[in-house]
Amino acid sequence: MSKMLSILALWLLTVSVAVGQQRSLRGTVVDLQTNMPISGATVKVQPGTAATSTDDNGNFSLDISPGAELILINAIGYQTLQQQLGAQEKDITLKLTPESSTLDDVVVTALGIQRKSKSLTYSTQSVRGEELTKVKDANPMNNLTGKVSGMQINRSSSGIGGSVNIVLRGFKSNRSNQPLYVIDGLPIVNTDGSGSEGAFGGGTDRGDILSTLNADDIASINVLKGASASALYGSQGANGAIMITTKKGAEGNLKIDLSTGFTADQAFYLPKLQYRYAQSADGSEESWGAAGSFSDPVKDFYNTGTTFINTIALSGGTNKMQNYFSYANTSNNGILPTNTFGQHSATFRNSTNFFENKISFDGSLMYSRQNIHNRPSSGLYFSPISGLYLFPRGLDFDRYRNYEYLSESRNLYLQDWWNINADAGLSGTHHQQNPYWVLNRNQTDQARDNIIGQAQLRFQLTDWLSLSTRGTLNRRWDNWERRVYAGTQGVLSGQVIDGVLPDNGRYMREASESTAIYGDILLIGNKQFGGEWDLNFTAGSSINDVRSNDWILNQQRLAVANVFLLSNIYRETPITNLEERNSRRQIQSLFASANLGFQEKIYIDFTARNDWASTLAFTPNMKQGYFYWSTGVSAVLSDLLKLPDFISYSKLRLSYAQVGNDVQMYSTYPVNVLNTGILTPNVSGAYLNQPLKPEISRSYELGYEGRFWNDRVNLDLALYKTNTTDQYFSYQGPVGVVNTTVFLNAGNVENKGIEAAINVDAIKSDKFTWNTGLNFTANRNKILELAPNLGETYAIGGNFNVLRLGGSFGDFWARTFLRDENGTIIVDETGRPQIGPEGYIGNNIPKSIIGWNNSFTIGKFGVSFTIDGRFGGEVISITDGYLNSFGVSEASAAARDAGGVDIPAVLADGTPWQGLLPAQAYYTAVGNRDGIIEGQVYSATNIRMREISVSYKLPIKWQKIQQASISLTGRNLFFFKNDAPYDPELNTTTGVGAQGYDSFALPTTRSIGANLKVTF
Repeated sequence: MSKMLSILALWLLTVSVAVGQQRSLRGTVVDLQTNMPISGATVKVQPGTAATSTDDNGNFSLDISPGAELILINAIGYQTLQQQLGAQEKDITLKLTPESSTLDDVVVTALGIQRKSKSLTYSTQSVRGEELTKVKDANPMNNLTGKVSGMQINRSSSGIGGSVNIVLRGFKSNRSNQPLYVIDGLPIVNTDGSGSEGAFGGGTDRGDILSTLNADDIASINVLKGASASALYGSQGANGAIMITTKKGAEGNLKIDLSTGFTADQAFYLPKLQYRYAQSADGSEESWGAAGSFSDPVKDFYNTGTTFINTIALSGGTNKMQNYFSYANTSNNGILPTNTFGQHSATFRNSTNFFENKISFDGSLMYSRQNIHNRPSSGLYFSPISGLYLFPRGLDFDRYRNYEYLSESRNLYLQDWWNINADAGLSGTHHQQNPYWVLNRNQTDQARDNIIGQAQLRFQLTDWLSLSTRGTLNRRWDNWERRVYAGTQGVLSGQVIDGVLPDNGRYMREASESTAIYGDILLIGNKQFGGEWDLNFTAGSSINDVRSNDWILNQQRLAVANVFLLSNIYRETPITNLEERNSRRQIQSLFASANLGFQEKIYIDFTARNDWASTLAFTPNMKQGYFYWSTGVSAVLSDLLKLPDFISYSKLRLSYAQVGNDVQMYSTYPVNVLNTGILTPNVSGAYLNQPLKPEISRSYELGYEGRFWNDRVNLDLALYKTNTTDQYFSYQGPVGVVNTTVFLNAGNVENKGIEAAINVDAIKSDKFTWNTGLNFTANRNKILELAPNLGETYAIGGNFNVLRLGGSFGDFWARTFLRDENGTIIVDETGRPQIGPEGYIGNNIPKSIIGWNNSFTIGKFGVSFTIDGRFGGEVISITDGYLNSFGVSEASAAARDAGGVDIPAVLADGTPWQGLLPAQAYYTAVGNRDGIIEGQVYSATNIRMREISVSYKLPIKWQKIQQASISLTGRNLFFFKNDAPYDPELNTTTGVGAQGYDSFALPTTRSIGANLKVTF
């Protein structure tokens, strides 16, 4: 508490408060050319000390003393405005002139270095912070969907706070394809926590570090799409980089921003189920019985979820010290009963200048705490949805809402469900359980604490040369447990051991902590010479050290039923599932970059970096590290050539980059692990001195930027090609040796694509504006080479994702229909389709992605919406396959209504099948775990109303309020088109090879809400 009081005291000392105020001045700062608001502009009056900055909508409010005559406005990229102030003036609109033009916009690039956009030789795209908070989401990365070209976002189905997988310019590697995430120039490790038990087992996604960020703290996000843009980050930036710039304090009086948001969430796009055919006559799990009319248990199962996101932020300071502090709280009750999510986060940032700006300090501390109860699981095992959807028709579901009964023989409450056997076990082969038992007796709890501390000290050596030293510390603690009560389905709870130990339940517990430390020292120069030349350069060194400790207690049986303590683990047999793992990796680097400009018309870029990675320390020829480089050139054609008047600006750019990526930990060094008191030698299976080398990506990019009709139309176009070689593969080594795994470099994956971002100020006037933007992405991927020792295929995760020579990332290979030479399905005498060989059945990566963004202002009203679409690609619905096989899908009922399935078929001898295929014979062959997966494939093409916001600026009657607005919002309101039986954007988890299929996952949600924002 004393520390908090000290911080508040320091805050009060550094914030100037106007005394003796006579009147309040309100105003708006806008761009002279576009009439768009300018955020972050500094507003001062003279004489006097009153100062403030504009908010996200360009508004400000200032208490001024009598005698104030001048108002001064400063903003990055604009000429300083000095204007006379009327003695009685209370409301004013100030228009700033861009410096030469908007071409000199400052962009945050690699290492957090700011550069003029026209000097860049590669593609970047920025999103303002206010675009991330119009429609609130617990993970701010979700709000990038449709707003950046070249970006594909995959979400997990684990509800609020789940992981987000972002891929820039296509999948390149058989390992992680996620970009590097950078906060205020310093990289962080985004642990995604995704886990999977395959397509059928499913798994639980446990969220990522990005979900702990407060979107209201973000000032902007700049996306460095290719290797050329992120080459200075080395192997960490091989897949591009997401540059997150957070808000900081501004000179002026204390400013308070309050924001509160509420959303109501409903299960959306549920599977189409039937309730007119009963349970099969033999009393089995399936519903292929007689016709009838039965109740729908699904409609009353899901809750209306609620989410509250509240933020308070304080900022202000003097011309020497500025502070920013925020606190945010997120509270969610999910659509799944018993699922709750809570998060608290706080941020403090201080910026201080010393000795007339010769020395500057910038430091921040971000802390978050998450508590998640019953995060949704997918798959057959611990998802309540499988039992809900597959429940035999005609039975009374309401009876089982009371999910347990008292067993007299065991004096325990055991699971009550329709298929209880005499021995109190559950019959059936598909692990069906009472959904309410799963929610209340197979519960999970997770707690996550995350701290990110950053500091930067900058010395201005001369007017053109500075020295900076920076560092960041990211600490994360995770605790997770699952309690499986006695009475759970036997495979999941632990069956009788040697006839001695009864089913007493299982206990699963995991704890992990990680520490990521990054530090660098930078020499930065910006020198003009000869009147026509300017040189920007950076040279530096960095170290990146990541350590983690994990303790895993996996599925241990209990000695006493339902007592979930470590001391109650059954000890008559060795605890074989207790693991402790410690890991550490480090990368040391030297790097340099230079950008040479001539007359601000032609620019040449060059970067070089050498990394020394601990993961390659025990390989031959790697003591010198690995070197890579990039180069690029840009030419401002509108300054070099005489172009038509409608072309305001024209620029051509070309770049090449070569970026390395180290191998995974302990691939080159044998490691022994202590597992429940037993020394397990060389768990990594590594051989010493294996001749491994880093994965290499070589990327070419050609781009064009144009602005037309006085900057009313903006175009950014990029063509790229990337080849990723020397990828990391493994295969089984010789039998009978300790070193069981051989690792090698091989492969060549090529990505080619086009990106386009178009922005148009269609209408702009004082009373009405309309801005529209389109982001387009198309990518093609091909596997040109694989490891020679692995044949033509290599599995990379899940059940169906396979790399195949000549194929592409995202290819599905699985069981197909057996067909004759004409491609006709072969059936047996009962009309049941026969299983053919495994073959290609689709690809989960879209051919193209489009996002269309629009914003309107009509007086005090504002309207914005985003429509986005994914075109091409396929998904697999394991859920739909089971629903069909069990006879509970609407498709299976419609086929029975029609007398069968209308598909051409032949018998094994070539005789055509006469009539329709029997519905039960067809769907039981196609569905479930052992079925024909080809029959469960659907088009992934979809177009949706992603988000919409309607806002209104409230009239201000109290002078202490600078601005206030209220908005109504919606997310995932409806699909314009979707052929899949579920939302094809959702994934079981976000891990490699886990995209493109659904296995009894939580349905997507439609959200409707309201936001209130007030600035004092």
